Amino acid sequence: MPDDSNEATISGDVQSGQFVQQGMQPSTIIIDPNTGLPQNVIIMQQPSAAPKVVGILIIIWGSIFTVLSAIGILGLSFYTDSDSELYVKQVADSPTILYLVTAVSLLAFIGQIVGGSFIVQKKKMGIYITWACLVVLFIGDIVTELVYPDLISSQGSDFGTSLNLGFSAVCQGICALLVAIPLMVSGNGMDGQNQIL
Repeated sequence: MPDDSNEATISGDVQSGQFVQQGMQPSTIIIDPNTGLPQNVIIMQQPSAAPKVVGILIIIWGSIFTVLSAIGILGLSFYTDSDSELYVKQVADSPTILYLVTAVSLLAFIGQIVGGSFIVQKKKMGIYITWACLVVLFIGDIVTELVYPDLISSQGSDFGTSLNLGFSAVCQGICALLVAIPLMVSGNGMDGQNQIL
């Protein structure tokens, strides 16, 4: 019978002693069945371009309506001039509220430009500023609709106060959802999320 004291017994995995340090246990790698990759792999994706696209669209929208509101403030005098074809007696008797609503709308559109620039910089504050501006514009629509019903009814697209306010609410809601698109996209990078150093 040969001497077995000098022979090594081999069972399980063969590991060379030069690669295994004393006291370390081999670790098992668990493969994720969904991705086929090991579980401890971090997949980095490029940041979404949604904040920049939406922010630029908000800046363009706010710029256009800022110019139109500025022109509107200059054109409000046609509602108060009795020789004008646009004369509305109710506005001529009390034009202050209409001037005030138009000026607040102008400031809200400027606020949208500021909010859009924050969104381009991937700051959530821009979304909140733009939402606040949309609320201010909706309140301006309500005030104009209730204080000057003759002015609204003189326009060709009048459907009545309740339908006009309903359309305004739906439009403002859709705009608020469009503004929120950067928050709904994964990898949006808003306020430092998913950014590498």
